[in-house]
Amino acid sequence: MTRRDPSSHAAAGITVPAIADAALAVIRADGVDGLTMRAVAERLHVRAPTLYHHVHNKSDLLDLVARNAFDQFAADNAAYEKLQTIDAWIALTRSGSLELRAFYADHPGLAGLIQSKATSDRDQGDGSRAELIRAQIDALVRLGVPESEARHLFEVTARWSLAAVVAESAASVGTPDVFTDGLDLFLYGVRARLVDLVS
Repeated sequence: MTRRDPSSHAAAGITVPAIADAALAVIRADGVDGLTMRAVAERLHVRAPTLYHHVHNKSDLLDLVARNAFDQFAADNAAYEKLQTIDAWIALTRSGSLELRAFYADHPGLAGLIQSKATSDRDQGDGSRAELIRAQIDALVRLGVPESEARHLFEVTARWSLAAVVAESAASVGTPDVFTDGLDLFLYGVRARLVDLVS
């Protein structure tokens, strides 16, 4: 029987979800600027080289976080699969945006990171971010929105929400109602566009 090095990723039981969770814990405590391979390894009680099986450097670590930061929104994925009306899509998108805002507030710098990783094909591949994006786009398509329009509307909505969160976090003083009022006004326009598309 071969004895494994106790610092190896297999012996330590290190997985991608565990690394993502540890990275989010570091971001919650120290912000994105405090995220390092060493800090994540300490959270996992391993040495930093143990992480290299999954991530080679900080850039890879940031990509991993951006792909896998949304496990807690799995219930929203299921809810999008059951939607039957545009109004239900708007309501779920509104509540999800407010949840994301709170999530980003608890993880300083994460909204900016996600915004910097925003690409038109980020619903492709694996990870909880892609799953959440696919659920939102697929729901619109099932409601009768052409796929190209569904993708565009998702993109506009996601980028507005992220930009609003980043702007809010950068402001030294702000009122809580600004984000919510802006979101409601924005979604009012999105709803009107959706109604036009499916009527």
